[in-house]
Amino acid sequence: MQHIKNPVAQSASAFHNTREHVVIDKVSKRFDLRTGSVEALREASVTIAEHEFVTLIGPSGCGKSTLLRIIGGLIEPTSGTIQIRGNSPSEAQRAKDMGFVFQSPALLPWRTVVGNIELPFELNRAAAAKRLCSTEEILELVGLASFAKAHPYQLSGGMQQRVAIARALIFDPSLMLMDEPFGALDEITRDGMRYELLRIWSQSKKTVLFVTHSIPEAIVLSDRVIVMSPRPGEIREVIDIKLPRPRNEEIESSAEFVRYADHLRKLLRH
Repeated sequence: MQHIKNPVAQSASAFHNTREHVVIDKVSKRFDLRTGSVEALREASVTIAEHEFVTLIGPSGCGKSTLLRIIGGLIEPTSGTIQIRGNSPSEAQRAKDMGFVFQSPALLPWRTVVGNIELPFELNRAAAAKRLCSTEEILELVGLASFAKAHPYQLSGGMQQRVAIARALIFDPSLMLMDEPFGALDEITRDGMRYELLRIWSQSKKTVLFVTHSIPEAIVLSDRVIVMSPRPGEIREVIDIKLPRPRNEEIESSAEFVRYADHLRKLLRH
């Protein structure tokens, strides 16, 4: 897993010449309920490049998580197609080429950090034989090497989410799907975790699709921000975030950051 050991910092402009990773083509989703049908998502189309960090933002109920779950193969679209490196979501799932991180870390309290990270291998021994990196490497990457034998109750909320990220990375997927992973954290912890995630991403260079309600989080993390309209969710605008990398807390007080934040707030209010 050489890319973990040899981090390479890249600017957002470096992604424009890389190949397509995720192609979303006119994806719509309608849910049939007892009271009638609900159109959650309408003809979403966007392409995400290899190694790009892309954020989905929009009002509650706009279809952000629905789109993420369709990409992950957890639900089927009503119409439209998804391709992940030319494969369907189900094919990418079978190849262990995507990892999921949700709002709750969902750790087993009786297992140690190592035990929680290695749980997927115990559930899929065939995949364990093909592992590309050691648990020690993953622990080092997420900054938990000294907590390998700790149990979840001994960890802060942010550290528990780092365990969840480590577990999602254990198969070395090329694509990470993250659905409000910091939503349950307090504001101070959440502010710190966005920079922890940037550190992990800068070393692992995964392609990331990240759902959030936080405007500062979206700007700090992203190469591009996809702004969605209220339900039925449509892609209202895709914004290139041309802030230099690597990024730190000081960037949040810059004039460029404030301009991006103002623009996003205006889009989300209308």
